[in-house]
Amino acid sequence: MKKITLKVIILLLSPLLFTLGLNAQNSVSGSTFHQYSKPGAPVDMSFETEEVGVDEVSDVNISLSTSSMKGTLSVLITVDKDLESLKEFDKDISFEIKPTQQNFLIDLQVKAKKEGLYYIRLLTKIDKGYGPKLRSFAVPVYVGKSSNVLNENLNTRMKALGSGENISVSKAVETIKILKEK
Repeated sequence: MKKITLKVIILLLSPLLFTLGLNAQNSVSGSTFHQYSKPGAPVDMSFETEEVGVDEVSDVNISLSTSSMKGTLSVLITVDKDLESLKEFDKDISFEIKPTQQNFLIDLQVKAKKEGLYYIRLLTKIDKGYGPKLRSFAVPVYVGKSSNVLNENLNTRMKALGSGENISVSKAVETIKILKEK
């Protein structure tokens, strides 16, 4: 009797598990915690996105964390031109840093009409009252199979130096102060 019951359960659950397996999407995650960074804003980022097909929605979850105990964390968000945001969001966000609040979440939903590797770029700035510190981040969004997307788009997204080393190009903010003689 037990063998029949187990077989029936397996037969009933098999289509469900098969369907769930077909709908499963690959998750892409990353983090800057415990990674080398140039001196700048004391901000770290972790993210999680979904590898999706063309015209499918990818949830993008970004978490920013700072070791600062006070000040303001400003975030300027830009999305690649062919990546469409499905949620209205403020592209210039500010968070008040408090000893009890040092982690901040940004949730987006995006999709693209063609296969490719797209980026959501963040330019963070912390101002603690004695001059702003900056740090930039890029969150990748894969539309299509990641192996195909990487091979196809790597050369179009990178610039090569004379030494053959590839670099990516991101936005930055530069401040120039002119000192007056006394």
